[in-house]
Amino acid sequence: MRLSKRRRVTSIGMNMTPMIDVVFQLLIFFMTVSQVSEVNRERLELPRQPGAEDQRPAVLTINVNQRGELIIGGIVYELSELVALVADELVRLGDDPSRLTVVLRADRRVSSEFVNRTVAALAQLDIRKVRIPVQVPD
Repeated sequence: MRLSKRRRVTSIGMNMTPMIDVVFQLLIFFMTVSQVSEVNRERLELPRQPGAEDQRPAVLTINVNQRGELIIGGIVYELSELVALVADELVRLGDDPSRLTVVLRADRRVSSEFVNRTVAALAQLDIRKVRIPVQVPD
């Protein structure tokens, strides 16, 4: 009996060809889909109508500092100036107070008198959506 000293080395490997084919098919699919979606979205100048205005609600942030000053965008306003500014904003929104949300950020050291006067002035303009944010303790 003769024993062979040579052994065949067999390597177990994975055929990568099917995986590469699938990757290329996916690549071609996504490239085609993205081009089709761009074709369906042509650049057109759409007609303007009064009902086509932006209907999203607007948010106005009013800050009340420790001294009771009303600050919007870094500018200090008196209460009467604030009412005029909010009235102008309402005109811009089509005189619809339901589309305007006011966020009233008050310093915790300010007297509630300033906050109450501001909310009362907003209520005279029929603004009912007033949010007063708070800080949640850790």
